[in-house]
This record gives sequence, C-alpha cells and structure tokens, in this order.
Amino acid sequence: MTAHNHLTTAAVSVLLITLASPAFAIAPTETDVNKIMKAVEDRATGDKGTARLRMKITDGAGRSRTRVVQSRTMKFKGGTKQLMIFESPADVRNTALLSVDYDAGAKDDDQWLYLPSLRKSTRISSSDKSGAFMGSDLTFSDMTKKDTTQYTYKLLKAEVKAGGEVCWLIESRPSSAKEKRETGYLKSLVWISKAKLIPVQTKAWVREGKKLKYTKFARIKKVDGLWIPHRIAVRTVRGKKVVSTTVLDFMQYKLNNPAVKATDFTQRRLEKGL
Repeated sequence: MTAHNHLTTAAVSVLLITLASPAFAIAPTETDVNKIMKAVEDRATGDKGTARLRMKITDGAGRSRTRVVQSRTMKFKGGTKQLMIFESPADVRNTALLSVDYDAGAKDDDQWLYLPSLRKSTRISSSDKSGAFMGSDLTFSDMTKKDTTQYTYKLLKAEVKAGGEVCWLIESRPSSAKEKRETGYLKSLVWISKAKLIPVQTKAWVREGKKLKYTKFARIKKVDGLWIPHRIAVRTVRGKKVVSTTVLDFMQYKLNNPAVKATDFTQRRLEKGL
C-alpha cells in the first residue's frame, strides 16, 4: 500500500509502485512525524510498471484458493492509473479492476470492476471501497495511495526493530469521516524502515466487525534502483481467531516498461480482457 499504507501498495501494482523509494531522503534521526510521512509520500517512484503475481487466499478453516493476476501502472499529470486483470483460474479469468488514483486527497479516486459473467463494468462507489476485493483480505481502498493531509500522525517510537529493519513506529488516523468510511480503518500502526523509507509491517483496526488486520512486506529487493517488496502477507484476526489470510507473491516485476501505454487504462480496455 502509501505513507499510511494499510498494505499500501501497495497493492497491487499501484501498491508496489508507491512503495518504491531511494534510501535516506530524510535523516534517520528525524523525529518530526509529519516530515517523516511527507518524505515517505514524496520518495522517488518508478513509472510504467508491469507485474505478474500469485494471490493465495486462505480462510479460517484452512481452505485455500490461488489466483494469478497481471497488472500494469502508469503515472499521469495528477495521479496514477492501474489495471489489474485476473489470469487464472478459469472462473475468474478476465475479471479486472481499473483504478484512477488522484494525488489530491480531496478528490475521489475512480475505480471500475469488470465481471465477465455480467459482461459489463461497474463503478465502485465511495461507500463500497472498504469492501473486500475479490474475497481477499485487501479492500478496494487498499489499492489506492493515501494523501498524508487526510491523516493525523503520532510518533510512538523513534527507533524500533521490525522485519530485520530499524524503523520508526508511527500511529496513523484518518482525519475525516470520508476517509474513515472509504478505508474502513479507525487507525493503523506503521513500522517504516529508516534505510528504505517504506513500511515493513502494519497493524490496522478495522472499523466494522472488531477485527485487526496485520500486513508484512518481505523479500524487499531493488528493481531499477528502487526498493520493492516481492511478498505481501495480510492476516485478518477477530479476537484470537484468524479470519483469513492473503499472500501476494510477485513472480515478475518490471519498471519503465515501454509496452505500457495510456490506452491500457480505459473502460474499453478493462472489458477486453487478456
């Protein structure tokens, strides 16, 4: 998933693109939480990204489903566009999500979901963005970048270890009713790597159902000089019971891919499939 990044990305293609960063755009001794979060938001990111990933969803009884997704992302003046198309299994093939993620936090991001069985795309309303995406632990809102101006932050620990990284531990809360409704989260804890300026794990309080959502970013490697996590594991818990888990493994990832075109991000392309 974003500076707030419930996943963040990241995302899935958008999520990873927005997680990419150079090292030390801000001093590791910095304690001004707003400066830290602004540095995370402003870090350099790649453009024209393509990815192929495996999504494994496991329910509380241990039953699993595996899906393969292709995605591509491209920046435009004022934001980022993302197209995700399911490759397999057959029952979800060509199901697709188109997201137009605006940099301006006050502007609603646009999302359309295409279901082949209905042969039409449907716009995701603001009230539905906190809903689960394709039965996973990710929400539609998790697929978009968050504007730091829409959140309040508190530095809980100036230095703490997580995921093998020295991190800042920051509390993040949506500051508007709109943001709370769209994200579905009351607050989150975010562990941000000081060396890479990306979240390595998060803990989010889900607004409905008294649930907690834990996310870990792993296999962090450089792609074209930018740090990219190649595994994202999300676990939803109610009380002491694991409700479900979703693990994303990136099998292919490429930045600055000339094959990515502006025409890839239209409703017509969304409904065309693979």
